[in-house]
Amino acid sequence: MDMLLAENSPIRQHLLEQKLAQFKDPNLANVLSAFIRSSVDLYPCANEDYAQLGNSRLGGLPDLPIGMEYPVTLVGREEMLDAYAEEFDHTREYVEEHYCWSQDWDWDEAAQAFRVPMQFIAQINCSKLKALQSYLPREGRLLFFLERWRFSEMLRGHVYYVAEDQQLNSGKAIAELKFDDAVCANYEYEAAYQLQGIASIKMIAPDMINSDNPHLVRLAKARLQALPEPQQAMVLEAIEVVDDELVPEWQDQLKGYELIQLNEHGFIPGQILTQSQWANTDWQSSNLQALLVPEQPLPYYNGIASINGHGDSRYKAPEFHAAAELGGNAEDYLVLLKVVYSEHSMQLNFIIHRDDLASGQFERIYCIYDY
Repeated sequence: MDMLLAENSPIRQHLLEQKLAQFKDPNLANVLSAFIRSSVDLYPCANEDYAQLGNSRLGGLPDLPIGMEYPVTLVGREEMLDAYAEEFDHTREYVEEHYCWSQDWDWDEAAQAFRVPMQFIAQINCSKLKALQSYLPREGRLLFFLERWRFSEMLRGHVYYVAEDQQLNSGKAIAELKFDDAVCANYEYEAAYQLQGIASIKMIAPDMINSDNPHLVRLAKARLQALPEPQQAMVLEAIEVVDDELVPEWQDQLKGYELIQLNEHGFIPGQILTQSQWANTDWQSSNLQALLVPEQPLPYYNGIASINGHGDSRYKAPEFHAAAELGGNAEDYLVLLKVVYSEHSMQLNFIIHRDDLASGQFERIYCIYDY
């Protein structure tokens, strides 16, 4: 049984049935169910005040285990000079003469390198989400960091597992980190939010099931093996135009910045939007004003982050890129965390191998944006 699929999650059966009921052909519905994930959406529910240790959090600073230093990237002097020369389009000699660049970083004498802080993305309290899924650790925390010190090319993700019994230091206790936004952006996640999870499902964009993603085509064909070949071909052709069959969902009618606005206001799908909330919110979008109904439950919309979803990176699934970089088969990887990265709605994917997740090993992580 694949724990990652919505068809194997009892608490998602009604969501799955609603989705599959949109497809007239039961064989097509059966194929597409192989791509509907048992996901968890995460929503900002309050501004973070750091009063609670180890809660699920987006942005700000992490609650690190006692004895763990804030993660850094060690960058040699020559490498750092190259980064400044590239960013400002000057020679290294000009940068050395006219920029006080070295004062922006802590120097590690033993390593003979600058200590560049990683960008903290999120911490996830696994015990608070265990009722919503069966594939994450049952307890403890996952800390997500991005190694992005050179804006043009360096993009490495790191995930640290913190056991439940490890004592934590509050993020408030972390000394102010040294950043230079020119070569190490940190502003996207300076604001910190508490996160709340809800059970959700994530369906792949059907146009991703094509020759650019052979692992997805293989999965679709595996679902069709019991059918005659002509019927298999008909179903595969139907996948190419499946969007025409789908009833538009509420979140599909929203633009990225509208989804971000809903998330940043702390609204959670299913909660009642009060008349006061509706009236006192500065809705910048007339589209949102038209869709929102005071004194009614908010329909489902995508969270600012999600677990076990789908990505779309240069028309290829992000796990395809992960397999090319880390080895193995694309179908053996999954999107551990997907998060809105900036006001431009860029999506960042943290990818992990299924075996590594099952064994609690988080050393091999691949990061890529949706494009």
